[in-house]
Amino acid sequence: MSSLDPKPVKPKRILNTKLLPIAALLLVVLALLFLAAPLIRLAGGTQRAGNFVTPGNGQSGSSVQGSGPQVLIGGAGSQAQTRRFTVGTGGRGGIILYFVMLLVSLAAAVGMLFTRRWGQVLGIIIAVLYGLLGLVSLLPLLLIRIVGAPNPVSLVLGIVHVLLSVSVIVLASIPGKPGLPLTPAPASSSA
Repeated sequence: MSSLDPKPVKPKRILNTKLLPIAALLLVVLALLFLAAPLIRLAGGTQRAGNFVTPGNGQSGSSVQGSGPQVLIGGAGSQAQTRRFTVGTGGRGGIILYFVMLLVSLAAAVGMLFTRRWGQVLGIIIAVLYGLLGLVSLLPLLLIRIVGAPNPVSLVLGIVHVLLSVSVIVLASIPGKPGLPLTPAPASSSA
């Protein structure tokens, strides 16, 4: 090859304009589900820590110490019941991390909706991170299953996180089909 010969040009990968918006929508759902997962687990009956004062005797009903806000429920004085709630995401740092990941996911979703390469790459990276977080949340549940029954809400959430992240990665990775050639094909004569 001489220095005058043109360098071969690699063909650009064509983005799939039909599947990228679906992947963007799934990425936003995945990000919102990760942000809401601690609240869903709390509503599903998985209270991480509790410090209960039983009504009537004023003694602590549980030895597990919580670090969240206290809620005073009914009664006055020694008749009141105090509950301490925590969110299982590492406190404020976990919520801030999930919120930042939500913002980055929204940016990636916008990039994928407009079929930009950076949106596709960022969406795949964020989906991989969400998939790893989903797997990490599933491991203790599967290991605890051997000893006792895990919380079904946490188990379903972990599986949904992993499945959504895998589907975003697959849908965003499928290339588009090449378009029609720019020059029209010569007309065939039927004579």
